[in-house]
Amino acid sequence: MKRTRTAPLSTLGSLSLCRSLLTAGLVDRFRVVVFPVITGSTGRERIYDGYPDVKLEMVESRTFDGRLQLLEYVPTVLSGPPGSGPA
Repeated sequence: MKRTRTAPLSTLGSLSLCRSLLTAGLVDRFRVVVFPVITGSTGRERIYDGYPDVKLEMVESRTFDGRLQLLEYVPTVLSGPPGSGPA
């Protein structure tokens, strides 16, 4: 699909799909939106449980309405624990 599309592909909300794509080395960028809210009792699964260790290089950041932050990163899956050597 990626080779035949001109527009970027994206996924929202499927943790198992995102994990599989990252593990396979098919993720070009992460977009993270930070909402200024702390939730202590909602949600069933932490977002990054089961992900491999990844180094992130920030390539873009934007602020919306003075509160929300969009952070865009290029991921590199690490071959070992963070800080143990080159990716």
